Amino acid sequence: MTTRRRRVGAAVAAFAAAIAVWLPVTSAQAADGPVLRIHLQDDDLALPLPPSSDPPLINWGVHNDGPGTAEDVTIKADLSEVIDWVTPDASVPADHVYTWSARDVPEGAADGSLIGLNAKPGTPLGTTGTVTLSGTSANGTVVPVTVQVTVGSTELKVNPLPNREGDKPGSTIEAPVTISNTGSLPAEGVQLRMLTTLGLSYENRFSNCVYSTVTSGPRESYAPQQALCTFDTVIEPGKSYRLDRPVGLDVGEDALFEYFGREALPVSGADATPPSGNGSALSLVPAGDAAADATEVGRQEIDVANTADMVAGGDTAEGAPGDMVYVDVSLSNEGPGRVGYINGDFYPSLVLTVPTGAKAVEIPDQCSVWSKEASSGTGEKTPGAPEYICVPRPSEFTVGDIRTYRFGLQVRDNAVTTTGQAQASTPSGSALSFDDRHGNDTAAVTVKVEGGDGAAGPSASASASATPTADGNTPRTQTVSDAGDTGSLASTGGSGILPVAAATGAGALLLGGALVLFVRHRRA
Repeated sequence: MTTRRRRVGAAVAAFAAAIAVWLPVTSAQAADGPVLRIHLQDDDLALPLPPSSDPPLINWGVHNDGPGTAEDVTIKADLSEVIDWVTPDASVPADHVYTWSARDVPEGAADGSLIGLNAKPGTPLGTTGTVTLSGTSANGTVVPVTVQVTVGSTELKVNPLPNREGDKPGSTIEAPVTISNTGSLPAEGVQLRMLTTLGLSYENRFSNCVYSTVTSGPRESYAPQQALCTFDTVIEPGKSYRLDRPVGLDVGEDALFEYFGREALPVSGADATPPSGNGSALSLVPAGDAAADATEVGRQEIDVANTADMVAGGDTAEGAPGDMVYVDVSLSNEGPGRVGYINGDFYPSLVLTVPTGAKAVEIPDQCSVWSKEASSGTGEKTPGAPEYICVPRPSEFTVGDIRTYRFGLQVRDNAVTTTGQAQASTPSGSALSFDDRHGNDTAAVTVKVEGGDGAAGPSASASASATPTADGNTPRTQTVSDAGDTGSLASTGGSGILPVAAATGAGALLLGGALVLFVRHRRA
């Protein structure tokens, strides 16, 4: 297995964060005291030859499942099985067992420690053994774990594929895949994990691949379609092997911004036995020396020649001065493309400019004050601001998807009928690059005041009381013009484009229990 080496300080911090979300108490808990579990960052450690100045780490922490505080907890690491051919980064006790001082551990996650290991020069590649971590507690139980330590490693990587632009819906893309072993040990077999976003699908189904929908990770909605292909081919170190045919990817009618991800991991024993499904089998054939540009995780970004029409929805409410009225503003996708895999400052958001005859009092979830100074959403729901931004979560919009946000507005004293607007835009206020129909980017939001004068239409000008108020939304003359195809925000006393920014997401891919994020930064 690939060893991920980390500096000591960073490793401790990262691992402490990881175990902080460990599962709660399980049935393994002892009835008469707390149960402590030792958790490892890596349970399969590969030692490089020649030795590294930054040695691989046995990085451990503990989690007390409870009940109560575990008293006088002592953790030990037994290196007796590997001590003849490894060199630890600290002095070796006479019995080859490291012991950490006793301490009390309250319920929840707690810090652990590190042991750096290097192989002694001349140790044969493939030499392997285990390090056992165990412990005791005066009033509880410590569950032991083992770390497999091996000299040398199998490092499987995949070939990069160039990003694509301009493929049309209904077309098929051919993606050649090559696997290289840049490590020092062979792999008895390999599993190739391929992921696609929803706008892509696999042209063919092969008998040695298992196809599924992945829903285990927080960002798997970006790439839920998985093909896990198993090969019993021995992957020799320093060599590369390619699929005997390219992977065909069908481009769907709703495809827009897509990607095709690949990752390969070594397997052995029963795990290297290919499944026997229907259809023909994919094969790996020799392809020369390992590729110098191979990467652990491959991601091909595919920008399809398609559009998505994001539409803003407005509303009209009516009330007397002092009344609370409600407006429902919305953001929807009328297609034909699905808005999915987008990161950076280019995903759809909704900006509300509050009619000056009213004060926003009730702010919906996912909406916050827009700050002119920071050019971003503040995350605060302070009443009385002139503008608010709503950042949809999740940010994906299927065709026909609509998100509605209800604002509670209080009609001001001495107010007259005034009109604000809702606008579909990027978080920075610019037009969405994939939307080629900007006439419906804005919609009027009107508060009709009973007995009040003034215009109520989106093309008219309405005046509110000129008396400033103490809540931050100073009434002022406000004109909302027909935006036509400009995609700009209506005038609110500043420039036509309202700059607003919002926090962005990230995406991932990792074979097994965790995911390596596929992160994309979209062009404007």
